[in-house]
Amino acid sequence: MARGKKVFTEEDKILIKSKLKDECMAFWLSQGYKETSIGALCEKTEISTGTFYKFYSSKEELFFEVLHDLQETIYGNFIEQIKQHPKKSGFETAIIQLYYEYASKPFLYDVKTTDFTSFYSKLSEEMKDKLAFDSNDLFRTAIKRANLKLKVPENLAFSTFSILLSSIASKEGTSKNCDHLTAFKFMTKQLVASIFE
Repeated sequence: MARGKKVFTEEDKILIKSKLKDECMAFWLSQGYKETSIGALCEKTEISTGTFYKFYSSKEELFFEVLHDLQETIYGNFIEQIKQHPKKSGFETAIIQLYYEYASKPFLYDVKTTDFTSFYSKLSEEMKDKLAFDSNDLFRTAIKRANLKLKVPENLAFSTFSILLSSIASKEGTSKNCDHLTAFKFMTKQLVASIFE
């Protein structure tokens, strides 16, 4: 008797995609994009390779979706945190929350590694456009939601916060007498006090 194609319910499809994304994130953090194979993802998710290709045309498409969804979630949470606490302290807390997100997922900021550039080079222009975001627009929205007024020119404020967040990439070089998070929190508090009225 010939076996028919496996038919997935909508619930099955949601569950499989969710498992694939979770495993993709775990592999990305533990061994990187290049060392992650479709076979390993399928084994961990307990699906066949054929099933994988019903959901994604390539490994890159899955990694792209994970990264895109993660960016959307992080920036959405950033704005939501500020909406809930629209003051300097809420803005400060939201920046520190961004720190935790970025520090726990190096591929979000360490984009010059061979692993990330290898992944990025295989993306279509449309995918690259979707991953690009305007950090100035994000900060502009955050400042508006927090009901804050700038004491300094807008471009200086945005550049300062971008530099602050980019310091996460150099956290390994922090002095042994002070951990990077403590220094980051201190700088954030000083910047928020200096930049906003």
